[in-house]
Amino acid sequence: MKKYSILLIVCLLALVNCKTDDFEPLSEFSKVELFTPSIFDLNETTIANSIPISINDFSSLTDVSQGVLSRVWTIEDGARFLKPTFKRKDSVNLVPFIDGTLGKESTVETAHVLFQKAGETSVSLKNNFNEEVSFLGKKAVLNEGVWEIITVFNFDVYGDLEAATSVSNEANTAILGSLEANQNPNKDETSSFKTITIEAGSSLTYKDLSTIGRPDGRVWAFEGGIPETSEEEELSVSYNRLGEYKVSITATRTKRGNSLNAAEQTKTMPIIVKVIPSTKPFVIVGEGKSKDDNTAAEGTNTFSFTVNGELESFTGAESSFTVNVVNGSVFNQNFTVTSAKVNSSNATQVDLILSEPILNSDTVSVSYNGNIIKSVDSRALVVFSNINVEALNLNLLTNASNPGFENASTNDRQVNSQGYNLFVGGGNSLDNARNTDGSLMINRSTEMASTGSASLKFDAEMPLAAGFLSLSNTIASNSGIPAGDYKLAFDVYLEKDTEFKALFTVVQGGNPQGAGTPFNAPGTEQWFQVQRNFSLNSNLTRNVILNFRNNDNIGVTGRQVFYIDNIQIISREER
Repeated sequence: MKKYSILLIVCLLALVNCKTDDFEPLSEFSKVELFTPSIFDLNETTIANSIPISINDFSSLTDVSQGVLSRVWTIEDGARFLKPTFKRKDSVNLVPFIDGTLGKESTVETAHVLFQKAGETSVSLKNNFNEEVSFLGKKAVLNEGVWEIITVFNFDVYGDLEAATSVSNEANTAILGSLEANQNPNKDETSSFKTITIEAGSSLTYKDLSTIGRPDGRVWAFEGGIPETSEEEELSVSYNRLGEYKVSITATRTKRGNSLNAAEQTKTMPIIVKVIPSTKPFVIVGEGKSKDDNTAAEGTNTFSFTVNGELESFTGAESSFTVNVVNGSVFNQNFTVTSAKVNSSNATQVDLILSEPILNSDTVSVSYNGNIIKSVDSRALVVFSNINVEALNLNLLTNASNPGFENASTNDRQVNSQGYNLFVGGGNSLDNARNTDGSLMINRSTEMASTGSASLKFDAEMPLAAGFLSLSNTIASNSGIPAGDYKLAFDVYLEKDTEFKALFTVVQGGNPQGAGTPFNAPGTEQWFQVQRNFSLNSNLTRNVILNFRNNDNIGVTGRQVFYIDNIQIISREER
C-alpha cells in the first residue's frame, strides 16, 4: 500500500487568541500526522475524544495532505464556515465574517468553523486519493475508483454561563427569592428588587442553582453578611448589623485543555436584604472559654465569651464583671478584670483580661451586671450570673508526635500511622492482629475523627485471641515535655453496641508508669474524653503506650468497634 502523506493542522483557539495567519505550509512528511494544540498525544484514542470549545468561538483546521485529489469539509447544524479575512481584533464578534456563500460543505484548504449552538457536534473531512492511504489506524475505502478516507473531529460546545440562585428562610423550608438563569438584573437599578426583611442576628440560606454553561465553581459576595464571601454551593449567611444589603454570585468554569478558556459571569440577585432591630434578647451563648495568653507562666489570664449577635465597640465595662475563682476548699477569690473589649476578629465575642492567671484546676465563673455592652442593633446585653469558664488544657504533645494520627504511613506494623509500633501478644506475629478478612484489628482510619481528619480504629472480636495488643507512640519525646505533673487524655467514640471498658495505659518514665484507664462511657455514638494523672521526674524521653487487654475487659464478647483520637499530655496546674 502506497503511503501518501495526509497532514491535518488543527488550530483550536479561544476568542482572545484567534489568528488566521498562524498557519504556514509544511514540508512533506513520510508519515501521516495531525497537529492540534488541544490533543498533545494524538492517537487513535485521543482523536475520538470530544474537543471542548466555547459557544461563539471558532476552530481552524488545515488540510495539507499530499497527493489528495479532492477534499470536502462538512459541518452540522449550529456551525458556520467563516471567511478567512478576520483578524485577532475581530474575534469578539465573528458573525459579520460568516461566509454566506457556503452551506454545510466547503472544499477550502483551511476551514474556519464558528460554533453557535451548545452541545455535541462534529466537523468531518473527506479526502479522495488515487492510491490507498491510512490515517491513525483507519484505512481508506475504494469508492468508484478512488480511495476515500473520512476523518471526524468531535467538539463539545459549552454554552455561555448563566448563573441561577435561590434564597430561603433560616430553617431552609421556604424559598424567599431567586435569580433565574434568564435574568441579569442591573445592580444599580433596585426599584424592582424584592425586599426580604429579617431581624438582626438571623440568617438566610443561599443555594447556587447554576447549570447552564456547565459551571464548576462559584464565588458569593454578601454585603453585610457573615461570611462576606464563600465558594460553597449552599450555605447559611447571618446578618447582625442594621442596613439594606445586596447579594451577588460569580459563576466560574475552569480552563479545559487549550481550546476552552476559563470563564466567569457575575450577577446580582434581585433582592434587598433589610436587617431590622431584633426582638430577641441579647444574651450570652454557652460557656466562657479560657485562651492561651502566650506567656511562659503557669495558667492564663485571658478568657472570652460569645453572644448571640454582633457587638458594638465599647469601653469602660471592666467593673461590670465579677470573675470568681475557686480551688478546693481553701481558695475562693474574685479576680479583677483589667480589660474588656470586642474580639478583633470575631465581633460576637468579648475578650476579658484578668489581673492574675487562672489555672486549669480552678473552677471559674463569670457574671455581668451592667448596661454598657450593646449589639450593633442597639440591644443591651442581658445581665448574667455564674456562667462557667472552661479551663485551658493545652496539649503538650505537638504535631511532631502525631497525637491525632494525622500523619499516615504505609506500614501495617505502624498501624499505618507515623511514629507508632504495634506489639502483638503470643509471639508478636502481625497475623494475630488481623481479622479473618485480613484487616488489622487496630489501624489508622479516616472514617471518624474528634479533631483533624484521622483517628485510630479498633475493630476486633473479643476476647482477643492474642490476649492483648500493645500500641506504642515512639515519638512522644519529639514534643520536649519537661518534668512536672500531668494528665494523659484521649478522646473515644464507641460504635453502637460496643461495650469495651478500659485500656491499660503506660507512660514510660512516669509515676505511676502504668495504670488501668476506664472509659466510663456516657453512652455510645458520641465522643468523650478519658484521662488519668501521672508525674515526670525528668523530661519525657520514652514511649506512651495504649494496651488493649482482655484482662481489663472481662465479660466483653463479640465484635467491638471504637475510635481513639487526640492523645494529649496536659499540665496539671495546682494552687
